[in-house]
Amino acid sequence: MIKHIKNFDLRTIANSGQCFRIYEVDENVFNVLSKDKMVRVRMELNNKYDFDCTEKEFKYYEYYFDLLDNYDKYSKICKKSDKFLQKCINFSKGLRILNQDKFEMIISFIISQRKSVKAIQTSIERMCKLSGKRIKNKYGEFYAFPSAKEILKLSKTELLSCGMGYRTDYIIDFCKDYMAGKYDLEKMTKLSDDELINTLLSIKGVGIKVASCVALFAYHRMSICPIDVWIGRVLDKKYNGKIPKEYEKYAGMIQQYWFNYTRINKLN
Repeated sequence: MIKHIKNFDLRTIANSGQCFRIYEVDENVFNVLSKDKMVRVRMELNNKYDFDCTEKEFKYYEYYFDLLDNYDKYSKICKKSDKFLQKCINFSKGLRILNQDKFEMIISFIISQRKSVKAIQTSIERMCKLSGKRIKNKYGEFYAFPSAKEILKLSKTELLSCGMGYRTDYIIDFCKDYMAGKYDLEKMTKLSDDELINTLLSIKGVGIKVASCVALFAYHRMSICPIDVWIGRVLDKKYNGKIPKEYEKYAGMIQQYWFNYTRINKLN
């Protein structure tokens, strides 16, 4: 099924640090895994994408990739005097903030702490293979992201074999709390930004960066800006240590432009 999609680049999104289960398996060909779903997507010419799914199934990916939002508005908030942000936006054309599963994001970003993207992906895929439901199609065999109940069926030794290290106890504790009803991830959508961050911070093993990532990438709170070493350097070198007031409403999107540019290009 061919779709013409403006302001959408799957490779840029896959490498943006917000998701860990999008893989380029051949030139311009991607496997996209989310929850219990998998789709093969091919990048064609002239902003065309071939999604190997039905129109009904595409509705999920339309939401997942935030395709109904017009991303032209983000380039328009860049101040004319901000040549650095303009450079970042031009470099990052096609970048979008995904609408990802909340439980999957909490587990994934707990795992992500102090690990490379490759190591994060390896840990997640090992866990999925051990406890997730099998997805079999013409492209091969894949595994769904497991539920809390499925994760808790694994022994601590099995989870440790996934390469999670000290994060293993955090994952076990969160899954137990989630199963006990301590965290209603859907009801949390009604919380204010501050309330959401504070609730996420109450999860053992979740610090401010992980909480901010979950708030942005799972709850789509576009004003929340996760700050890692890359963004810290940008703010210190380019913006006197803080986010300009004009950018606060969409700080989450702005930091993605900054991150995508600076992780590849030298920050001058």
